[in-house]
Amino acid sequence: MELTLSDAIADYIEQRKQVKLEPLQKARDKVLEKSNDAAQISMAKSQYYEAAAPIEDKFNIVSWLTDAARRAKQISLATHAPKYTHGDSKASSILVSTNEQRNSYLVTSSLNSKQLDFAGNSAVFDVASLLKITINGESLIDQLQNKHVDALKAFTDDTALLSEWQAGFEKALGDENIAGHTLTKQLYYPVNSGNDEAGYHLLCPLFSSSLAHELYQQVRKTRFGDSKEIRDARKKGYFHAELAESFPSTAVQKFGGSKPRNISQLNSERYGQSFLLNCAPPTYQAQNTPPMSSSTIFNREFSYETSALTREFKAFLTGLTEQDRNFKTRYRRDYGFVQPLLDSLFNYAVKIQNLSEYAGWSNDSECQMKREHVLWLDVNNPQAAFQSAREKGDWLEVVANDFALWLLRKLENTQCYLLGDVEHKYFKKLCLSELKLFERHTPKLGEQ
Repeated sequence: MELTLSDAIADYIEQRKQVKLEPLQKARDKVLEKSNDAAQISMAKSQYYEAAAPIEDKFNIVSWLTDAARRAKQISLATHAPKYTHGDSKASSILVSTNEQRNSYLVTSSLNSKQLDFAGNSAVFDVASLLKITINGESLIDQLQNKHVDALKAFTDDTALLSEWQAGFEKALGDENIAGHTLTKQLYYPVNSGNDEAGYHLLCPLFSSSLAHELYQQVRKTRFGDSKEIRDARKKGYFHAELAESFPSTAVQKFGGSKPRNISQLNSERYGQSFLLNCAPPTYQAQNTPPMSSSTIFNREFSYETSALTREFKAFLTGLTEQDRNFKTRYRRDYGFVQPLLDSLFNYAVKIQNLSEYAGWSNDSECQMKREHVLWLDVNNPQAAFQSAREKGDWLEVVANDFALWLLRKLENTQCYLLGDVEHKYFKKLCLSELKLFERHTPKLGEQ
């Protein structure tokens, strides 16, 4: 036999009654299972019937519907609820009931099937659940909006009582008086009143719970839905014929704290959670190209990549005193600052040397880099004269000298210390030693 909306309503009320009776039944059954004493069994049954009687009366279908219709005015049907903006807001809820297909924007009205929310007294959300019960595409909300409650006719022949139910439940379809509130975000929007006088509309943007609920369900479906095989295949790197859907880098926004029901009914169903999609701009990885417009490898890009190191090196030198003239300080200087800078230099050089698709880039007439630096960096240049000059190694001294000059310039701080020829010579020596070792391990043309 096909389930009707009336049957579903009766089942809903029965389920709520059983929830209330279950603790009493467990207490009674516990005594019945453990005791053979007729007096104790009789007392347990008597206590159960005494406690269950008011619950049975309360959840009598006619009594419960009458009480529910009376309480329905404490909630209102909504797609946009005010308490998402502030938990103490007393503004009216808004219901967007129309469906409009829009090509430009995803908005609440563009949803083909909206999950309707209820806002108001959370103690009355049992009535909201009743109104939202849907069978064969129809709910009590639909019937009330169509000015009838045929599903409730199965429970009474009293037309006056049926009218009372209908009138009571209709009060949950929306707030009778639309009002804002000081705790709701408001903004003045300029409009032309037509008489050359400045006018304004006071707008109160409200959070779309229905739109948030649709997003929440879609995200949850991709993570915990029926596509487990697809997710497992993707995780293991296996092929799967179906499309894998995912929402990467989402954030979770919480509403209502430990009491999400105080915000709205749908918020309670989402456990107070709402997903935020990643709206950060895309990050692009810069394409490596030869630094043809730079006159030296110690250009702005390299200075930027090493800015943190040079800044820390400068702070280290600034804090030195006469008592710091010892081996420990020199060791920290060399291996804590100079060596990391040299490592950064060689890593930067390797990126340029590995640009095999740009082999011979230094032969371009637009290349502005000094000759000694291109001899180091354009390692795949096919010209024999270039490779011959590179093999001589005269450029090693120039690169090391330029490194020392660049480093002295970055560390300059005449107010705290002075660096001169001694430091220049020492930095050059360190760079030249490391550079020769680096060059011995650099593949020559044709060896890659």
